[in-house]
Amino acid sequence: MNLFRDYFHDINIPKLLFAVAVLVLMWAEPSLAQNFSGVNAFMDKLVGAITGPIGASISAIAVIAIGFSFMTGRMDWTFAVSVVLGIAIVFGGAAFLNGIGVAGNPTIGGTLVGTN
Repeated sequence: MNLFRDYFHDINIPKLLFAVAVLVLMWAEPSLAQNFSGVNAFMDKLVGAITGPIGASISAIAVIAIGFSFMTGRMDWTFAVSVVLGIAIVFGGAAFLNGIGVAGNPTIGGTLVGTN
């Protein structure tokens, strides 16, 4: 024990900590959390599914539900208009973003929305 105490007796602790901090910062690499390629791929697949066949099927079911409610005489016009506007917004959103150039900008949106 005396050997360690004699050896480390003259060491300046703040300088040692500073040297260790500099060495740690020299070998630091960017975090893997800064790589959003997996998130971008997931979101592109999600947008493709919503604006693709899955979204078309859900929209068709909603329009069929409006048709059945109209056929039975129990249609609520606000519900019908909201369904039609919702469908227009869902399918027009990707086209709108492509039109203003946000989805095609690699620094903002990456790939074109709805195109795979």
